[in-house]
Amino acid sequence: MKEGRYEYQDKIGEGGMATVYRGVQLSLDRPVAIKVLSATLSDNPSIIKRFKRESLIIARLNHPNIIHVIDRGMTSKGRPVFVMEFVEGVNLADAIRDSLYDFNQKVDVIVQICKGVAYAHKLDVIHRDIKPANIIIDEEGFAKLLDFGIASFFKAEKEDGPDETRLIMGTEAYMAPEQHQGISETSNLSDIYSLGVVMHELFTGRLPVNDFSLIQSTPGVTSALAALVKDCLAEAPEDRPSSVEEVKTRILVAMKGQHIAEDKASRAGEGLAAIKNKFGLLDVLQEDKHGAVYLYEDKASHKLLVIKKRTESVAGYREAMMLHKLKHPNLVNVLGTSKNDSVFIVVMDYISGGSLQDRLIQPMEVQLFLSLATQMCRGLSFAHQNRIFHGNLRPSNVLLSADMQVKVSDFGLDEHYRVRANDRNWYGDRGTKTDELSDIFSLGAIFYHALTGTPPDFKDGNVIKTQIFTKLPLDLQQLVSRMLSKDKDLRPQSVESIISELLPLVVEPKTLVKQVDTTPVVLETKADDSKKKISWLFIMVMILTVLSLTLNVLLLQDDKGLLQSVILENLADWLESSGIN
Repeated sequence: MKEGRYEYQDKIGEGGMATVYRGVQLSLDRPVAIKVLSATLSDNPSIIKRFKRESLIIARLNHPNIIHVIDRGMTSKGRPVFVMEFVEGVNLADAIRDSLYDFNQKVDVIVQICKGVAYAHKLDVIHRDIKPANIIIDEEGFAKLLDFGIASFFKAEKEDGPDETRLIMGTEAYMAPEQHQGISETSNLSDIYSLGVVMHELFTGRLPVNDFSLIQSTPGVTSALAALVKDCLAEAPEDRPSSVEEVKTRILVAMKGQHIAEDKASRAGEGLAAIKNKFGLLDVLQEDKHGAVYLYEDKASHKLLVIKKRTESVAGYREAMMLHKLKHPNLVNVLGTSKNDSVFIVVMDYISGGSLQDRLIQPMEVQLFLSLATQMCRGLSFAHQNRIFHGNLRPSNVLLSADMQVKVSDFGLDEHYRVRANDRNWYGDRGTKTDELSDIFSLGAIFYHALTGTPPDFKDGNVIKTQIFTKLPLDLQQLVSRMLSKDKDLRPQSVESIISELLPLVVEPKTLVKQVDTTPVVLETKADDSKKKISWLFIMVMILTVLSLTLNVLLLQDDKGLLQSVILENLADWLESSGIN
């Protein structure tokens, strides 16, 4: 990082690993937070390696509940440093100490943190140091998680040397038991334990002990919520909830939307009066001038569902009506839709794995891509066969289940993701007609983004082939390039044809070859003997049949009875010699 680009001001935080300063980015005259590795640790290669990795990791993370990294580099004295957005607010540790929040606000904070951590886990990132001091709440109540300084990708553990895997990193009071064995034993389940500690302290004001009576007797804490905290704090990782997504869902179901601000809950009910008796509001997933997205629970079946409300357009109503009558494993199940003069709503299944957009922070491994791409194509092909075109396909409306099953959503909804009309649409071909070929272009743009980590760009009408793109299998390069052709006649003419080109690239799981036991099996031997007996019996029958026919012909031609006399004499001699009278 070049000296002089940032101005250091007062110190705002200090820990065992780094010091944080308030600063100013001079070129934009905006406040920033500057984190510098502690001088006492600068000679530790493993610590430096992890500190440098932090900026690379969180710079890729794009979530409203995770702090954003602006820049990284080294000081003039060779100490690693990186620059983050500056958030004016209070850290959760101070808020707990000063009792700043009521119970519903506390629930809202923990739900937001769960959303940020769940997002990171989907990208194979563990935090390793979740604690109140690493959670900042701004003046509008938005919570942000910071200090990924000891986070790492799961797969990176295999690359760590022996010295690094023995490092014990975290904050004692919030560490899971397995973290004391070293970072190689840490997993996403360790973060769940830390969340359990934070929840206990947030709701009760105290760190947990073996006795859970305090959390159970805390005003506002339901038995379901207390049970969740206890499960998160299980000694054995396998006894904890399996994911942060599960933790978040259990909180929402336990609280029944109690944490939602009154004004938001009121807006959620506008235009949805008919469903209040059947469904209960659990969370507000998104809200803007175009409408909102809500998480509801069916009061009878307890099934989770999503209601999308649009207030400025009814685009997509026809498609939703048609999809309500159709089902496909790679399309989001539309449970119902309705509209009036002021609002248009779509009710659909809740998909817990987030969207493809969440996972596009780096190039996707080819075989994983092929699995997802094939599923996307199958869903689109089914829709096209029923004369339903998407028209606004992009990674954000390709949803993923917890087991990585693709569910394409939002057919027919018009563009509303852009703040300004002249913002770039990376996934559209700028055509006015919505048809199969326009969807194929959008699909090609998604393919390019997934395989390279960046949206496609064009020069003279042709897609720019980055270095990462040129290292892909040639057949895959050619397919994606044709899908992105400005000339519609050069594109694959159906999604089915794309599937036929993708399938040969899929590497099937290796067949397990076992040595065959050559010891003779009695059952097989008997079967062979039986076959031999049947074969000889068949031959004997045929011979006797031929002899019988021949003999009858001869007898019919024996006018004088000579042949018959000979046969009878020989038969009599045979009976006499056999002792038969």
